[in-house]
Parts: sequence; structure tokens; C-alpha cells
Amino acid sequence: MSCCMPNLHSYIAWRYLFSRKGHNAINIVTGVSTVAVAVVTAAMVCVLSVMNGFGTLVEHMFSEFDPVLLVERTDGQAFRTDTLPVSTLYAMDGIDGISSQLEQTALVRYKDHQLPARILGVDSLFTRTAHIDSIINDGFYSVWDGAFDRTVLGRGLASQLGVNAHFVGALHLYAPTRTGSINMLRPDLSLRHEHAFIAGTFAVNQIEYDDQVMVVGIDLARRLFEYDSCSVTALRIQPKNEKKSEIINLKSQISKTLGPSFHVLDRYEQQADFFRILRIEKWLTVLLLFFILLIASFNIIGSLSMLIIDKTEDIRILSHLGADEPTIRRIFLCEGWLISSLGALIGLLVGVLLCLGQQYFGWLTLGNGMDYVISAYPVEVQTGDILLVAAIVLLLGLVAAWYPSRKIRIPVAVLLLGISLASCTPTHRAPRGGLPTEYTEAWQTSYGHCYDSIPSAVVSLDLYSDGLSVDNEEHRMVGTGYNLYLSDIFVPDSLLSVGTYRSATGGEPYTFLPGRNWDGTPTGMYLLYVEEGQLQSIQVLDSGTMVVRDTTNRLLDLQFTLYYHNAYGYRYQYTTHYQGLLLPWQKR
Repeated sequence: MSCCMPNLHSYIAWRYLFSRKGHNAINIVTGVSTVAVAVVTAAMVCVLSVMNGFGTLVEHMFSEFDPVLLVERTDGQAFRTDTLPVSTLYAMDGIDGISSQLEQTALVRYKDHQLPARILGVDSLFTRTAHIDSIINDGFYSVWDGAFDRTVLGRGLASQLGVNAHFVGALHLYAPTRTGSINMLRPDLSLRHEHAFIAGTFAVNQIEYDDQVMVVGIDLARRLFEYDSCSVTALRIQPKNEKKSEIINLKSQISKTLGPSFHVLDRYEQQADFFRILRIEKWLTVLLLFFILLIASFNIIGSLSMLIIDKTEDIRILSHLGADEPTIRRIFLCEGWLISSLGALIGLLVGVLLCLGQQYFGWLTLGNGMDYVISAYPVEVQTGDILLVAAIVLLLGLVAAWYPSRKIRIPVAVLLLGISLASCTPTHRAPRGGLPTEYTEAWQTSYGHCYDSIPSAVVSLDLYSDGLSVDNEEHRMVGTGYNLYLSDIFVPDSLLSVGTYRSATGGEPYTFLPGRNWDGTPTGMYLLYVEEGQLQSIQVLDSGTMVVRDTTNRLLDLQFTLYYHNAYGYRYQYTTHYQGLLLPWQKR
């Protein structure tokens, strides 16, 4: 079979997918299976794209304030910028600017309001490493106006202190002395004190910045925390090229230069906890949808199991035509995989189109848009997610198809492999010389009890007219002549018994299945005309009788009276006879 069509199992599976089944319920279950897989696939694409959208949105928010690279000591302590190896960074290629920062915690007070805050002291190059101007929501950015220290603080921190950018009063900053001793009688005398006037407020829309950070000049921070003019807690580095590959190379170069006492953090590592939680949420969502897809895959198992039962006769025919069990299993395995593939394709297309529609038209909104950073759900379709979803759906579909297909068993020990499905398109050419009345060769094959619901044993019978024979080594018919084939003869024992047999479908002893035509494929009882080893025509025989007169010592005496209809609907009687040796058979 495979010699005539290299991918025969895929071809048959494709035909099964779209052909009308023997029972309409199979079509319905197959359709439900495809729709279920498509819906879950589309949901996975949409959910992952929304998660990507929120991740990109938050990443953009952090990038407005966080530097591309941040250098700090592994122990979190301050360090000097005028000593090796830190001083070598200022001459390194690929760096566009380096900003110094000094960050500590202090108490901030305005009149009766006071609370701790993260004091972030920055120098004049801070604006090159942070897009601070783009996140100012009130006032302006300034940490020194030429006469007074200024400050820019987070919107949430300003709200808790009860101030805004237009207040003229100063904010007072207190920090415990770092170098001197503490006066137990007057602890307030052990506090360092500075003040700064409000220039503006900013909003990153992240609590850890908006509710905690207060940006001041680095000189004020050094006075408040008692550090000299070269001490910093971190260096903010702005590379000349922000391509991912360039950042990775620059990060590696800086890490090698500074050694193990320092670590260099990119924007993802600066917010490692947040992005770790975001990834966990994303994979938990994928896991949840995977289980939903697993449940949907049971429809594929049910659909394929019903199809296998419906195509039992096709399986028998394919086995008689030379298909072995692995080939037939691959047909139904491919059929199940095609169901999941069709659902996956539809789901991916629908999911991508929905995401693109949301991205460009903003169909789903976040309330009235006044209380949120954005007005509509953000989405970002990533190729990696599409490939991941496709791989999950197709792999699960393959597993779902494998389970019922592995149960297929061919209840036939096939001796004759002579007809290729690929060449079974009859030319409907009229047989030469009329139908034969005598046959010269007979083969019998015993299947045993191959039907679960029928107690009778089953045999098949192949009769060959003069001029036609079987080449067992090549597994094909050779010569020119007729082959009369009865696929299912029900017998009381494992072989043909003497008696009169009639065509019937009940499976009782001394009956045989009448011929039928399933979508162009003959089953049951049919007559083949072969010319020089090539199939020329097929004639389905719809009824008849068979008289077995003798089976002694494998000597067979048969008398047939068979009936068939021609293309015009006329009914003909066909009488033939065989008397001779029953060739070797094999019992399974």
C-alpha cells in the first residue's frame, strides 16, 4: 500500500475528518471537540497576551525612574568613586553617562505630619539616567535652585504629608548621627537635620516609589547622613546603545572590572521580586488553562473511539488490502491529531485577531478610565507564546489520539496482500470474456472469534480464476483473471464446514456478509477483475448462497449462486463452481 501512496494514512485520515460518518452523533462530537480545542486555544492566546501587556506596561513605568544599569556593593554599604576599581568606569567605552546616588532612610516632617521616607540624593546627571520630567505630575523637577535645596517627592508621600508643589513651607528631614555618640538625655540633639523646599511631585504609579521616595540633591543627602563628597551607595549607568545585546555585553564588562564585591543590576533585576511574581502568575495561568484543555481533549478521545467503531468494516478491508496494524493505527492517530490541529489553528487565528483588535481599538475598557493609568486592557502578542500554545495543544492532541488508536486490533491473519488502495479507482471497463464459471485456486484464512458480540468463528475465502494467481513473496496478484472474495464467513468451527451458507448480516453460523459499498470502497463479498496484475474493475455482490459439499483433507467442493446489480439497476444471477485443493491457511 505504501508503495503507491507514501502518506496514505494522512490522506485517509483527512478524508475521514470531513466525510459524513455512519452515525450523525460522530459528526457532532467531532465538531464539539474541534470547537472546544479552538476556544481553549484562543483563551490561552488572549490571557497570555494580556499578561504580556501588563508586564510591558509596568516595565515601562519602572524604566521612567530606574536606570538601565545600577552598580552597588553586594553588602549594600556605601563606597567611594575616586578609588579603584570604581574610578575606571568613567573611562569605559559604551557608557554615555554615570550618575551618583546616595540612598538612606530618614524621617520627613511637615508641620504636624511626619513619616519615614527613602531619601534619594542625586547629582546633576540624574536626568540622563531617568526620565524624571515625563513623570512629574505637579510642579517641576529641581533639587537646587541656586539658593535653596529643593526636593521632588512621590505623589503618595506628598499626600500623606499634606503638601503639594505649591506649598512654600520647607520639609524637614531628620536622621540619626552616624559618626557621633547619642545623648541619652537629649536624643533629639543626636539627630542630623536638613530642610528642602518642594519643587514638584512625581507619579510612577508604583507604591514603592510614589509612597516612599523623596529625591533631593546629593550634597544635602551627604550632609544629612554624614558622608564625604566621594561617597555613594550606587552608580546609575546610561549606556550609549540600549540594545539588549549591548546592555548584556556592557554589564558583563563592568562586572569583570569591579569584581565580586559589586553586582551590576539591569532593570529586571532591580525589580526582581515584581517580575518574578508576574512570571509565576503567567505560568499558573498557563497551567490552569492546560487543565481546561485536558478536559476538552476527552472529547477527542470520545470522538475517535466512536469513529473507530464506525469504521470497523473499513479497518477489515484495509487489512485485507495489505495494511498492517501500525498503518491502521497511524490513520486514526492522524485523524485525532487533525482534529486538535484544526482546533488549534482556528483558536490561534481567533485569539490573535481578538488581541490585535483589543490592541488597536480597545474594546475592553478598565472602568471609566479616570482611576487607571490606561483606559483599556493592554495586550501584547508574542511569537514565543503563540509557539508555546501551539506546541501544548498539538502535543496534548497527539496524546489524546494515541490512547484510543492503540486499542485497534486487526482480527485477521492476512495471507494475501494483493490490492493497493491507491490503484483501487476502477476504470469500470467491461470484463473480457464474461464472468468465469470455474475457479482454479482457493485460499482460506481463519480469523478465530474476532467479533466480541458474535460467538461464531470467522473465515475468509479467496478464489482465483484460471490465469490469475498470488505471488506471496511480492504480496501481490499476478496475471489476468478474476478474484472472488468473501471477507466474513461465519462458521461453527474455525474452518469451513459442509453445509449451505446464505448471505446475512446477523453473524449466525452458515452465513456470510453480503457485499456493500462504503464511499467507493467494497466490503463483504465482491468480485475483482485484474489484468496483468493491475486492478481494472470491482463488482459488489449483494446476495447469494454457497454450498460446501466437501472439505475432506483440504479438498474443497463449492457451488455459488450470487447476485449483483449493474450500473443501470438490473439484477443479475452469477453461478460458479470450485472443486480442488484448499491452499495453506493460517489461524490466528
